[in-house]
Amino acid sequence: RQLYCHGCGGDCRLTHPPALQVVVWGATGFTGRLVCEHLVRDYKAQGIRWAMAGRSRAKLEEVKQQLTTIDPACASVPFVIADADDEASLAKLAADTDVIIATAGPFAKYGSKVVAAAVQQGTHYCDITGELVWVKRMIAAHHEAAAAKGVKVVHCCGYDSIPFDLGVLLLADHARQKLGRGLAQAYGLVLDARGGFSGGTIASGLHQAEAEASSEVAALMGDKYYLWPKEQARGSDKPPGLLPEWNAYAQRWMGPFVMEAINSRIVQRSSLLNGLYGPDFKYREAMAPGGLLGAAAMSGLMAGLGAMFALGPLRALAKARLPQPGQGPTRDAMMSGYWKHSMIGLTQEQPGQQPQVIVAECADRRRDPGYWGTARLVLEAGLCLALDRPACDAAGCQAGGVLTPASAMGMVLVGRLRQAGVRFEVTQSPALGKQQQQQPVEAVGAGAGKPIP
Repeated sequence: RQLYCHGCGGDCRLTHPPALQVVVWGATGFTGRLVCEHLVRDYKAQGIRWAMAGRSRAKLEEVKQQLTTIDPACASVPFVIADADDEASLAKLAADTDVIIATAGPFAKYGSKVVAAAVQQGTHYCDITGELVWVKRMIAAHHEAAAAKGVKVVHCCGYDSIPFDLGVLLLADHARQKLGRGLAQAYGLVLDARGGFSGGTIASGLHQAEAEASSEVAALMGDKYYLWPKEQARGSDKPPGLLPEWNAYAQRWMGPFVMEAINSRIVQRSSLLNGLYGPDFKYREAMAPGGLLGAAAMSGLMAGLGAMFALGPLRALAKARLPQPGQGPTRDAMMSGYWKHSMIGLTQEQPGQQPQVIVAECADRRRDPGYWGTARLVLEAGLCLALDRPACDAAGCQAGGVLTPASAMGMVLVGRLRQAGVRFEVTQSPALGKQQQQQPVEAVGAGAGKPIP
């Protein structure tokens, strides 16, 4: 492999390093910069061979200069100029790295040729999209070729949908390993979270609402098995309604969660790909603030968001008033953010028998869910693809295809995220003794790292 660096102003061919392990595509965007910062702060002593990629030499130079305030050695980090519409530049980019971490959205607008180049060149790929209509197109276009080549294309590796997808996998792994049971049903309950929105996320959502056929968006919203092949027999899982519901296992009221329509489809695709859950596995995701009034407020919020995405005048107002692409929450907002989930699993039992209940806590007490946190999640996914392939193979993960975090990297990624400070832990189970049963910890935000000047 040859690496062509355009950072010097010409087409110089680098001989060191001979190949990259990771390229951050979209490094000049809001989330891309954060991915680079995480990498520099926490992996600078580990010799990761990486580069930044984007279409603007001036902006890449700016990001590099900012990173040198953290580590002066970043002055030697290469960057590659490539354009989302230039197939030749993308092919060269993909050929020079083991993994592409993609952060440039809307992905339906800027991501298709990047995925195609990765599959063609035999390069693993992960991203932070939540645009499932586009993901479905990528499955149709590339799943078989990627599977044949042993290439892993892993969408939705940010807060959507790693914590939920891996949280369900944690329950299923415990049920099988400790209780000898399959997982019949799971709940992903968002107990608490603090964070903000960026212009890129808003732009992606609005782009899907405007650019995709309304019939396809309706199919997404109405089918938990949206990412399954058409010929695959469906189970009985159905999308939830907008009204609050009481969860007897959590002893909490549940209200609708804005990302349920994304995460639940990823979780159900994982159930198809990894074969570790029950034969008619069901998954329910919700906000669970604790009281009926809080759950009702979530219902009202969801109704308002649905109207915004469905009605053209409200979309136009949102574009004018909400953050623009490249803008996002303040540094303080990200550093004081956190998220905390309760994952509840019910085991598969014989008819007439009550399920055994497993409870796990998934949480990040030091990072907001959307940006500082999402950047770390997708970075760890990319490094898992680059560095942990033998462990993933040994764990029985899927070898290739258009996959999900749980099916591509499984419990190996759970272990990597634990080392990064993200909590994935079973706290209640019949398999745990009384002393091992834990009360959930309180979610407390804490800063991490110093701001870049």
